[in-house]
Amino acid sequence: MSEKELPEYQQKRLEEISSFIKNWRLNEGLTQREFSQLAGIHPNSLYKLEKMGLYNILTLLKCIDATELTVTQFFQGID
Repeated sequence: MSEKELPEYQQKRLEEISSFIKNWRLNEGLTQREFSQLAGIHPNSLYKLEKMGLYNILTLLKCIDATELTVTQFFQGID
């Protein structure tokens, strides 16, 4: 299923998740490269996540781990 085929509510969720990760990174004063190293992912993966909302579950879990939040804390407030 392509991004264009996603229901609007799912696209909104992806945007909220991407925005949270980007805002967390910026609040911590980290560049994309620094956060990528912290998360153990390629900088291009973080770029795609932040700009286009594209990622796989493993990339997402690594980013959540890098924030030192639990999965529950991370998703709190996301419908």
